[in-house]
Amino acid sequence: MGKSELSVRQPIAFAILTKAFESKHLSHAYLFSGKRGSKQRDLAILFAQTLVCPNANPWACEECESCQRVLHGNYADMILIDGSDRTIKKEEILKIQDQFSKTALEGAGKKIYILDPAENATTEALNSLLKFLEEPSGNDTHAILISEQPERLLETIVSRCQNIPFTTSMKDLLEEKLAVMELDPFDERMLRQFVNDPEEIKEVSESDDYQSAVSLFGQFIDEYLAQTFAGELFFQSQVLRGKDPASNRKALAYFLRIGMLFFKDVKYNVDFKNEAWNRRKEAVSRRFDCVKVFMLFNESESKISGNANLGLLIDSILYQLKEVTV
Repeated sequence: MGKSELSVRQPIAFAILTKAFESKHLSHAYLFSGKRGSKQRDLAILFAQTLVCPNANPWACEECESCQRVLHGNYADMILIDGSDRTIKKEEILKIQDQFSKTALEGAGKKIYILDPAENATTEALNSLLKFLEEPSGNDTHAILISEQPERLLETIVSRCQNIPFTTSMKDLLEEKLAVMELDPFDERMLRQFVNDPEEIKEVSESDDYQSAVSLFGQFIDEYLAQTFAGELFFQSQVLRGKDPASNRKALAYFLRIGMLFFKDVKYNVDFKNEAWNRRKEAVSRRFDCVKVFMLFNESESKISGNANLGLLIDSILYQLKEVTV
């Protein structure tokens, strides 16, 4: 996504950074905070391009060799750590520190690193990051931390960054785009609560990860309502079926996120516009304390990004689930 569209989609963030570039008063660290799909990474890439673009005025031209290399991840002095489906390790932060403690490799002399999402860093990684933020390697190094849940970061890290808020899409525009996509009403309601971009909502709704999680969660509810032991066995045996840790973490995160939103909507008696899910809603509302289940799933999801043993985490969820039945 280019600067023209970003200036429309995120006018506040774009204006703040435009002023910084015009005045040449850039912070050494930024926190791009906002809902998923708010285009934080796109603006982070544009920010990096602008730092090294020979034609910047004040933003990057997006067309020169330097801009294109940044865009495609081939710029030696830019490091992007993608933790969207895995944890960010301490060793990765130490590698950034080691590389950026040396002279820049590129002619522009600017160095930038992007962590996305920063809250998926381990405690050890966050502590190493804090030390790096406290002792940046000169004025030529800039950090961008992208976060959907900044409350999960260390307060000392947040305090050392300039927060750039990313707002949600304009409601009318979002409604207009979603209307022509003809999504399943249940999927649309679920996804728009944690994805902010209409194109991404459609992409996620069609993904195997999301569809599998919705199907598994629905089956889990049916099994649990029919017989608690059967539901527990289903959760333990069906949600984590692969050997790849990253895939399992992603699968469990989707499962818990869908569950969290489902129980929230049950609490407020939302019409899912789907016979099967409305039937589950009626049964669940009589069986569970929905607020407590929501909190349980929310707390459990936050543990996935760490090094938690997923099997033990599921056992803990099931044990606590028994305590929130009514």
